[in-house]
Amino acid sequence: MIYFIIAGVSGVTLATSIIASRKIFFELLEASVSLSNEVLSKEDERIKQKKLISALKRILISLLKLFGAVVFIAGATILPIVLYSLITNTSYESLDVSSTWFFISLSIGSVIPFLFKKKKSDDNYSEASKLLHKLILNNYNLSKLLFSFDRKFKKGEKIENKSEFVIVSGLARAGTTSLTDQLFKAGKFSSLDYSNMPFLLAPNLWKKMYNPKKAKLKERKHGDKMMFGLNTIEALEEYFFKVFLNDSFIRDSVLTKHEINEEVYDKYITYQSLIRTDNSHFYLSKNNNLILRYPSLRSLNKEFKAIFLFRKPEDHAYSLLNQHLRFSEFQTDDDFVETYMDWLGHHEFGYNQKVFSFDDKPTQINYDKNTLDYWLSVWLNYYNYLISLDDTDFILIDYQDYLSYPKEVLVYLQNKLKMEFDLSNVEPFKNNKTIDTSGCDKNLLQKTGSLYQALKQKKVSF
Repeated sequence: MIYFIIAGVSGVTLATSIIASRKIFFELLEASVSLSNEVLSKEDERIKQKKLISALKRILISLLKLFGAVVFIAGATILPIVLYSLITNTSYESLDVSSTWFFISLSIGSVIPFLFKKKKSDDNYSEASKLLHKLILNNYNLSKLLFSFDRKFKKGEKIENKSEFVIVSGLARAGTTSLTDQLFKAGKFSSLDYSNMPFLLAPNLWKKMYNPKKAKLKERKHGDKMMFGLNTIEALEEYFFKVFLNDSFIRDSVLTKHEINEEVYDKYITYQSLIRTDNSHFYLSKNNNLILRYPSLRSLNKEFKAIFLFRKPEDHAYSLLNQHLRFSEFQTDDDFVETYMDWLGHHEFGYNQKVFSFDDKPTQINYDKNTLDYWLSVWLNYYNYLISLDDTDFILIDYQDYLSYPKEVLVYLQNKLKMEFDLSNVEPFKNNKTIDTSGCDKNLLQKTGSLYQALKQKKVSF
């Protein structure tokens, strides 16, 4: 009887050591997929060769770690039986290691560690889910392959390419999420949502395997009472540009203005057709990085609608500062939050926050990121460039107008888009918060105030 209890203890140590070594198995899987990703690369052969060698080295190191882990697991598993043999002075040959009861005891023991679940993290991403995200989103060539598969997969559905689409944009915290959500609920739009993660470039293939019908809503991390679930639309299309531009516009501290060529543009329109569920639907997206490629995108397409929002600078800067402090804390507690934001090209705030650069000169802001002045400078940098575009093709909306007159804003957009909206659930918002700017740079406040008035001269009036 005692011997079978010891066999159960061996089962416990077997499962416990496997759990303790799981990251080594994950590392080998990541290295293997990374090697496959480099094999798929169409880069210059010399560059490709260097990356292949680096990927091979990573696999060899992972294999060595795996060998060590296997030795450790085997040793941990047999240790209780070895100790039992030594204490009871029983020879190894006489030990029962093949009977049904031995395997039952070992199996029961190996199940016990898995019954003690780890506390669920606030982001609801399990280790397996995080691993899947890494395998897909870290490997651009694999994502491109999935994109080509998805194109062939949906070819029979006859969803036509459409040059008319809608992008909602602006500096983060300008109300872009709320307006995009209102548009999606009111009109005939198709858009990416959280259920498309992590197969962002293969939405139809992934939908065959994972297609949640109902999703519990909860407040997003921003703390702004915006609710989301797996079926909630989100700013996810930026991953497309990261992949097909190979992160060329992402630098250490800035996101740079860049051009879209016809090849990438054609793929982008095809990508939209993969997401659209009906030929009558318009593609809708929120993308705060649109401004970096807007001129070149507009030169290729005169028909799409771009909606830019702006907000009173001190209110906007305060909101950005608040989110920066909030997400920096989240990223300190869980580095997956920063990784997740980097995958999606969200560099608006947090440790990896980056400023928009609209020319060849580096954008320098000589204020601390934890001050209102820094975020007022970010606001000034963004909207100085936007107003300089002198483009009558985009729609400029004041956030305050959207708060006070949301129905009127949507009626205006309805007419511009030549669509019929359901406006039955549209209600005005209230925001009576007053921001203390007494400690801010007076010159900076004067500049932002003047620019704000200039933007109000160009906005849509209601």
